Amino acid sequence: MALANRALLQTTAPLLLSRRFRGKINVQKPRKPHFGRQILIDISKPYFGPPKSMLPEIMTCEKVKDTMAKKEIDNPFERILANECLNWFNTSKMVVFLHVNSISMEDKTPIFAALKKNNMHLRTYGKKIVSMATKGTRYDAVNQLFTSHQNIIFGQPENAAKMFKILKKTPQLIVMAGIIQDKLLSKNDLVEFSKLPSLDVARSQLCSILQSAGSCLVGQLNQNQQMLVSCIEKHIEIQSNPTPEDYTTYIKVES
Repeated sequence: MALANRALLQTTAPLLLSRRFRGKINVQKPRKPHFGRQILIDISKPYFGPPKSMLPEIMTCEKVKDTMAKKEIDNPFERILANECLNWFNTSKMVVFLHVNSISMEDKTPIFAALKKNNMHLRTYGKKIVSMATKGTRYDAVNQLFTSHQNIIFGQPENAAKMFKILKKTPQLIVMAGIIQDKLLSKNDLVEFSKLPSLDVARSQLCSILQSAGSCLVGQLNQNQQMLVSCIEKHIEIQSNPTPEDYTTYIKVES
């Protein structure tokens, strides 16, 4: 039995032995790495810069750094955007400022299209652009509403109700304030203004009120004359065809 177990459990020696480097590692002259690995090594190589003693004095002076940091660079593109923003303020009778929470462009695009369809335009401007556009103008007070990039709706006052109906679908866009006819209004004032009828409807209501008052006055002035004319006509009729019944009716009318 022991001989059988030895024959069955006996392990044979492997014919091949794997070695990692097939020999000693060359430390003095290592082999060049792969091209992709070499790129990663070059990118991740730390850069400490030249020593401070090698730099010129203008680079080590702290006062010069402060003045260089505070110096503003004139950007022509910012001036173009500021002129465009001021033009929107001057040509739009209704300007609404929005606070924007986190919203994707996919959700924002339908709102932009709906406002555009109703003759309203949604624009995004930063604090610096709005400050350049409104500084020294009658819109200077709106700079307090800006902390960073915000959205502004430009349109006409008669579209205020449509604007609130469109913005109701997106709670991420919150109305803060607005300007209507060169007057700064809060959100509650804008909601009350949107509930008012249009200018044509208000004019028609005013005309109907004025016309009803005039017609009532004319009716009251002509009432006595009409009664007198009717009595005279009745009297002439009785005189031409006298009957006992007509005479009794005529007496009752005169009394």
